[in-house]
Amino acid sequence: MAAMLGWLGTMGTFGAYVLLSRGRWTATSLRYSLFNALGGLAGGIASALYGAWPSAVSNLLWAAIGTHAVVTTLWERRAARLANRPATTASPATGPIPEFV
Repeated sequence: MAAMLGWLGTMGTFGAYVLLSRGRWTATSLRYSLFNALGGLAGGIASALYGAWPSAVSNLLWAAIGTHAVVTTLWERRAARLANRPATTASPATGPIPEFV
């Protein structure tokens, strides 16, 4: 199980880097960040199961950076979506109604 997680983590992070290097993904893409987060998590768990603590910490930090990038990207997308929405909705009977989000 640990070996499988380690290989999946390695393939995820290296695969993301290859796709970035070849111009298929951008450094700010959600997919790139997600692959790094999941790959780092899988590699970190595998390293911890083997007792390779420096590698486990390194991979878990990589996963934390990827997770931060995923959350930041999703928040930015949400903010952009909300910015493009009208702030109020007009109602002929009552006038403007504030939109609650």
